[in-house]
Amino acid sequence: MRVSYSWLQEHVDIDIDVPELAELLTLSGSEVDSIGPIGKRLDEKIIVCQIRELKLHPDGKLLIANLDTGGEPVTVVTGAPNVAVGQKLPLAMVGSVLPNGQVIEAVTFGGVTSYGMLCSEQELELGDDASGILVLPTDTPVGVPLGEALALDDMIIDLEIYPNRPDCLSVIGIAREVAAITGKRLRHPAISVEEAGPPTADLTSVTVEDAELCPFYSARLIRNIKVGPSPLWLQKRVLAGGMRPINNVVDITNFVLLEMGQPLHAFDYERLSGNRIVVRRARANEVITTLDHETRILDPETLVIADAEKPVCIAGVMGGTNTEVVLETNSILLEAAIFQGVSVRRTSRRLGLRSEASARFEKGLDPKGVTRALDRAAQLLVEIAGGEVCKGTITVTNMEPRQQVVTLSPTRCNKLLGAEIPTGDMIRILASLEFEVKERSGLLEAKVPSHRLDVELEADLIEEVARLYGYDRIVATLPQGSARGGENHRLKIADRIRDLLAGAGLTEIMTYSFDSPASYEKLLLPEDHQLRQAVTIQNPLTEDWSVLRTSLVPHLLDVLRHNAQRQQSDLQIFEMGSVYIPRRLPLDEQPDERLTLGIALMGDYPREWGFAPRTADFFDLKGLVELIFSRLGLSCNWEAAESAGLHPGRCAAIKLGNTNVGILGEIHPEVADSWELSARAYVAELCLESIIPRVSWQRRVDKLPRYPAVARDLALLAPDTIPAHRILEVIQAAGDDLIQKITLFDVYQGRQIPTGYRSLAYSILYQAEDRTLTDSEVEAVEDRIMARLEKELRITRR
Repeated sequence: MRVSYSWLQEHVDIDIDVPELAELLTLSGSEVDSIGPIGKRLDEKIIVCQIRELKLHPDGKLLIANLDTGGEPVTVVTGAPNVAVGQKLPLAMVGSVLPNGQVIEAVTFGGVTSYGMLCSEQELELGDDASGILVLPTDTPVGVPLGEALALDDMIIDLEIYPNRPDCLSVIGIAREVAAITGKRLRHPAISVEEAGPPTADLTSVTVEDAELCPFYSARLIRNIKVGPSPLWLQKRVLAGGMRPINNVVDITNFVLLEMGQPLHAFDYERLSGNRIVVRRARANEVITTLDHETRILDPETLVIADAEKPVCIAGVMGGTNTEVVLETNSILLEAAIFQGVSVRRTSRRLGLRSEASARFEKGLDPKGVTRALDRAAQLLVEIAGGEVCKGTITVTNMEPRQQVVTLSPTRCNKLLGAEIPTGDMIRILASLEFEVKERSGLLEAKVPSHRLDVELEADLIEEVARLYGYDRIVATLPQGSARGGENHRLKIADRIRDLLAGAGLTEIMTYSFDSPASYEKLLLPEDHQLRQAVTIQNPLTEDWSVLRTSLVPHLLDVLRHNAQRQQSDLQIFEMGSVYIPRRLPLDEQPDERLTLGIALMGDYPREWGFAPRTADFFDLKGLVELIFSRLGLSCNWEAAESAGLHPGRCAAIKLGNTNVGILGEIHPEVADSWELSARAYVAELCLESIIPRVSWQRRVDKLPRYPAVARDLALLAPDTIPAHRILEVIQAAGDDLIQKITLFDVYQGRQIPTGYRSLAYSILYQAEDRTLTDSEVEAVEDRIMARLEKELRITRR
């Protein structure tokens, strides 16, 4: 919300500078994003001039303009198509410097010297229009610097307004906050409408067919208006609010929107078929061309303002060109309404069309402010456009008058805040925000003003007292009483895994839970793959976020690509988040939300002194997964596997016992190409929902051995189809309790090894708790091991 400092001064007597005011607003809960001048500071030699005479240049293409500058007359040569005698325009005098750094010099065109330059919006960096010279309002004073005439040195305060405070989406709303903060009085604009002519109800009618989506609609008819440029003061206010002046009628509706926070819309009355208004849902495939000159196809979910035949406005979003106010407009039907916020938000997102009006309708409006804003605009139309306001308004509403009373206990307020705020100060604070407060039996009864849609509970009043009393004045104290709570088992394990991976040098990322179906095409998932069965979002923010994710891998690859495109291709990242698996389709219950861990490695590790450069590979990722299981007190198994999106032969399933808990591997080259990854990437995805229940924080501690161990190596010739972990299981089972440790230290295939076989070399550590093992005992165990390996797996000693 942009607010002009000088505009605020019209409503509140402010005697502090802008930075101090911005700090006070932020401390009171109205966060200020930035402060700064309304526009760039212009050279004082860029002034306002007026055309006294125009002549055709001898070349027959250019024009010679004789200008009144408030001093010495000046002659310039221009080729602008929109200049005319009597216009007031910006003139860059000889020696002036434009915002882009261009120095203006006297230039001769075909024997005629131009002593300056008439400027467009774009050349002054006041807008994007470069089609012609910037025409100033007729009441702009001649000879003064343009920056002074347009008040470009006025300061703009840009605030971040929270969704629950729509009352602050207006100059008066912010002025109310300023008045309460500074202890000054708020001045509301004086509104008085002189009505004349026939009753409005005799000339038009309003029918609301969907009262749920439009609970309040009010209209006035203003005749005999003269459409033209707005006066300078009005244009400056519209510019200060971040809008572009159009004409006096449109500028007045925008001015009232900015001043009072109530959107308005003006229809060309003569162009309304049947001279009437119908508020209804759009019909299927109905079409309207909006004021941005885009043709939009509507559906029955869209509320429209229509005449007797066609839509003329998308309710709460934007009007149509078919009833746009133009220079020839003589009479207007002026609309002020309240539309259901959810409907406006859905329509706005569906059409990709955001406006100042839709932003306010979405958050909610003051029911008592509708007719006030309508009357304010009618008053200004009479003053500025010479209109005649027909008698009465047409109002259609089903909204009940709301006068909510909330009771506040000063004792409870101080107890919750940990402060000693006098009751009188509480009354003063609430009264400064236009609450009507009465004290009865030690309690405060506050009538909530209609613009405060967010106040319903005692806690809401306590918040108002706290923020305006000053959070900085409340002494910090430690809470008293017994503290309970803490992390549960699930959170402890999640935090433990985060700490482990961060300690191993990985960076945690956080991505959205939304995804695109295109991601699963790029992952080469078969059409019937479970991960394609994603939950579809009814009103997605964009097409790229139209489903709930079923895997973390696409977002991991997105992050790898995003960084690689910015010359950061060496990455070790992880994410812990939820994936959403439908229990059945079509969806008739909540999907299964599974906490999942994703890890991705790509490129080189950071270079360190004393170590050779090294590139991340499959076994680095495998080691990270083993580290996690080891520190959680679990032992995982590995099994060769194939998975869509991963490189065949470079992929493994992660198992706890006989349960698959994850997958790990190198990204398939085609998938890497789809994500524009030039280096090899490796990913792992673990289902923490299957892992967490198996984790116990109890740890078994073995006593130190009293007797020495015996180490023996065992070289085996095994079929290459048998996984190494299966061999490990047989060795461990055959060794009873005498085997303390088994390590695979060599794998060989090649010369002297038969085709279809491989050599595996194990180091086995034998140890007993109650004696020193003899050679014969160790040899007996080895014999049992070989017997079982040969019987169960057809493995022989090499």
